Amino acid sequence: MHIGIIPDGNRRYMRKKGILSLKDSYQRGIKKFYDFLDWCIDLNINEVTAYALSTENLENRSKSEIKTLLNLFSKQALSILNNERIHDNKIHINICGDKDYLLNTEKKLGNEAIKNLRRLEELTKDYDKLTLNLAIAYGGRQEIINSVKNVINSGLELNEKNIRKNLWIKSYPEVIIRTAESRLSNFLVWQSAYSEIYFVDKLWQEFEKEDLINIIDDYNSRERRFGR
Repeated sequence: MHIGIIPDGNRRYMRKKGILSLKDSYQRGIKKFYDFLDWCIDLNINEVTAYALSTENLENRSKSEIKTLLNLFSKQALSILNNERIHDNKIHINICGDKDYLLNTEKKLGNEAIKNLRRLEELTKDYDKLTLNLAIAYGGRQEIINSVKNVINSGLELNEKNIRKNLWIKSYPEVIIRTAESRLSNFLVWQSAYSEIYFVDKLWQEFEKEDLINIIDDYNSRERRFGR
C-alpha cells in the first residue's frame, strides 16, 4: 500500500501549546513523522509520500520560515545518515520536486539542503522495505507540466503511460491523509485520481497510530470500483 500524507498544522499547534519557537514546533512535527514511519512499517505499508514543502510555501511563507525549514531539512538529512531507525528498517528515500525552483528561491540554503538530501538518497538507494518520497519544492500541477515537457522533448507519444513514467512520483497512492484541513492543496494531482481521501480533524502533532489504523481499516472495508 502507498500512502500520501499532508502533515499540516505546525503553526496552529505552536499557538495552541504556547510554543515560542517555530523551529521547536517543526521539530516536534518531525519527531511525529518518525513515529508515523514506524507505524507504517508495523502495518506493512510499503510506500509513503510526504508533502514536506510545496512550491506555494516557497512563494508565500516568510523568508525566516523558509530558512528555518531548509535548515531543519538539511540537518535532519545529515542526522539520518547515521539513524538506526532508517537503516534497520531499510527505508529507501527519494527526493521529489523542482530543485531548480528551490535554488532560485533560496540559493545557498537550498543548495546545502539538496546536497545533504542527495547523500541520503544515495546511501539508501538499495533499501527495499519502505520507500519514502519526500516532496520538497513540490507542486502537483508543476509536476504534470514538467512531465509533459519531458515526454514531448523525448519525441514520445503523449499518453498516460509516458506521462506517468516522467512524473517525480510514479506510483499511485491508495490512500491520502491530510491533518487539520480538508483539501489537497496541489498534492499528487495526477496520482490521486482514484485515491481514497481522508481528512483528519487533528493537528499533525496530535495524529496517533490509532488514527492510521482506523483509516486503513476503513479503506480495506471499501469496494473500489474504478468506474465498473
